[in-house]
Amino acid sequence: MKTRPTIYHKYKIFIVALFAFVSVQLLCVSSAHSQIDFYYGKNVQGLRVGMGPGITNLITHYSSFPTSFTFVTDIDYAFNPYFSMGINAQFGKLVGTDNTNNFYFQTSTDSYAYGNFNIKAGVGLISDFSPQTRLQDALKRLYLGLGIGEISTNNVITINKNVSLSTVYNDPDNTITNITTNPTGPKMKGTLSVISFDLGTYIDMPGLWGTDKVEICPNYQFNYTGAYLDGFKTSAKNTAGGVFNITSVTLRYKF
Repeated sequence: MKTRPTIYHKYKIFIVALFAFVSVQLLCVSSAHSQIDFYYGKNVQGLRVGMGPGITNLITHYSSFPTSFTFVTDIDYAFNPYFSMGINAQFGKLVGTDNTNNFYFQTSTDSYAYGNFNIKAGVGLISDFSPQTRLQDALKRLYLGLGIGEISTNNVITINKNVSLSTVYNDPDNTITNITTNPTGPKMKGTLSVISFDLGTYIDMPGLWGTDKVEICPNYQFNYTGAYLDGFKTSAKNTAGGVFNITSVTLRYKF
């Protein structure tokens, strides 16, 4: 019973520390580069490799979506500071829980792997103002991303024995006889197509491992996919897809 409060406490410490660190970096005035050209001598093009932690949230028909951890890694090629193409990979868990005690499938834990190909376009493509601080730079590099990929699901489901299966599937005549072969029954493993939308920015870390070699990337990702993300459908006619969100911070190295 003490595990969940301890985990939530760690989340709070992580978020507060991250917020403080990012705030200090953003408010610092960059004096290492020419005031005439903020990007003089900077690494503005090339391969970037990043990795870091993230927090996941599942959004399906469950009533509660506990927060879980994920690991995120990226490989991008930046054509300039405001446009890039690359691949994103994640490995983590998505958790759904029925707190109403009405579902036959009471909980679902999906140990997933997800990868996509994506493009990101920043504010600097349409607004060519000259940044003089890291905060202005981060605002100019604020981007929107679009990705297309696939998620591999591996669900573990617990059953509420106090709920009738026929009630769950709106089947008052009890015509459901074998849940493992019924089209609305659970699918523990599978592969689903995903469309992703990203919002984030890049914050340079001058002096760390080189003049301009490291940046941090806070990112929010909204993912839409098909049914069975959490392992089952509530009815045969239900065509609604599943959603999962990823909030992450990666440390990126510029080659």
